[in-house]
Amino acid sequence: MQRLSRAPGIPKELPESTLSDILNGKRKRLPDWELVASFVMVCHRHAEQTGLPTDALGTVERWQVRWRAARNEHATGSFDLYTTPADEAERRTNRTTARLVRLAGDGDAEAAFRLAIINVLTGDSAAARYWIHAAHRRRHPDAEAFAVNRRPIEFAANLSFDYGQAYEQEGPAKQDIARFYYRLAADHGHPRAAERLRVLRAVPFGKLLPAPVTTERRPG
Repeated sequence: MQRLSRAPGIPKELPESTLSDILNGKRKRLPDWELVASFVMVCHRHAEQTGLPTDALGTVERWQVRWRAARNEHATGSFDLYTTPADEAERRTNRTTARLVRLAGDGDAEAAFRLAIINVLTGDSAAARYWIHAAHRRRHPDAEAFAVNRRPIEFAANLSFDYGQAYEQEGPAKQDIARFYYRLAADHGHPRAAERLRVLRAVPFGKLLPAPVTTERRPG
């Protein structure tokens, strides 16, 4: 496992002692995402090299859904990363993010790119690196620019605001998704996102002030 984890494209080397402790239940703390992603990728690579079936292993995208849900509920001890079904894990995570994970798992470059944006703004740098790599591999037109940007948080916040505008323009049914993206941007000092959040709170239920028209495309 350690040798295979040194191959190009694997996010993190897998020390034998660390893996042994985790797999034998000696570590109670949730492994970081880079380690989990590397373990899944190495398992797939080993299976492919030895002719074993890979279907039962699950995709990296599916394991990220499980890992996110485990991280969200780990403190309560009510979630088991290894035995909870993926569909249940998706239900317990943010619906917008879970939907993007499903789309990205089907090869959608835009969904992978948006997951990178979300993870940058939520402080999950390991997941952000994974998804920007996935978006670049799937030839997203903005992935390379994002990957080398010297101000990734500012870049991501601006895009998150744009996504919020696009959803708000669709009307009340998309208000929660618009608020989700505005909140991500506003939490990093985006003044226009903060203003839109104030507007959404001030407008009576079912009636929204118009958001600026945008040509931004979104997955799905």
